[in-house]
Amino acid sequence: MNAAIARRPDPRHRLRAASGVGLLSGVGGGLASLGGGTLLIPLLTDLLRLPALDARGTALAVSLVNALAGSAAYAAGGRIAWAPLFWAGLPALLIAPLAARLSRDWRTRGLRIAFGLVVMLGGIALFAAGMTPPDGFARGWPHIYLLFVGVLSGAVAGVAGISGGPVLVPLFVLGLGMPQALAQGSSLITRLPATLSGLWENVREGHVSWHLLPWLALGGLIGSLLGARLALALPEHLLRWLFAGLLIALGLFEIMDRPGHRLSAHHHDPYP
Repeated sequence: MNAAIARRPDPRHRLRAASGVGLLSGVGGGLASLGGGTLLIPLLTDLLRLPALDARGTALAVSLVNALAGSAAYAAGGRIAWAPLFWAGLPALLIAPLAARLSRDWRTRGLRIAFGLVVMLGGIALFAAGMTPPDGFARGWPHIYLLFVGVLSGAVAGVAGISGGPVLVPLFVLGLGMPQALAQGSSLITRLPATLSGLWENVREGHVSWHLLPWLALGGLIGSLLGARLALALPEHLLRWLFAGLLIALGLFEIMDRPGHRLSAHHHDPYP
């Protein structure tokens, strides 16, 4: 009995770990717009041992805090374009749940590989950003292009279950000629509609770990502000290369990660 008590996890240690997880995801979100499901879900499942669906719902709640804090910091630095919030954010809001429902029975391993390839291509494209027109190839038809971006990012978010940063940022840079920091700030604000709808559904279904949320959110708030300030201070080319390198690493992780590490195909959560 004493041995069993000794092996029982210390709740205080778990809360401290939750603060660290939130801080790390916040820095990732503020610095590189990768703090939502991309970083947070693996940390919640691997380090805090949350069930996959609870990790997804809790990550959405923390992502909302991170996105709001990061957006505020980028907005204070004048690094947010507001048009994508409407032209890309609303289509993503509508497409994400539809794409998830249509892909509910698809093989999860194939989806992970496809998403990894898309993300890697985005990273490679950012390395080659100097070969595209300085104003972007879609400057003549930005609203139509943003509608396409919203549909694509919503589909990727709904199918792969990962928020829009890995998709939105490269498309903003290449298509609209946005500087890297502006693209990252705009990505944070553009993903809010889909994040809100997904969070509401997960709250309704009871997939949010409320006891961990204050600690995750506190760490995420501090990390988001620190990461965004660091991103605004970095030179444009260095920030773009850092983001591109992270995308390629993320793509490789998605392709090479072991099957069954996250949600199974029959328990795929229908929101980004």
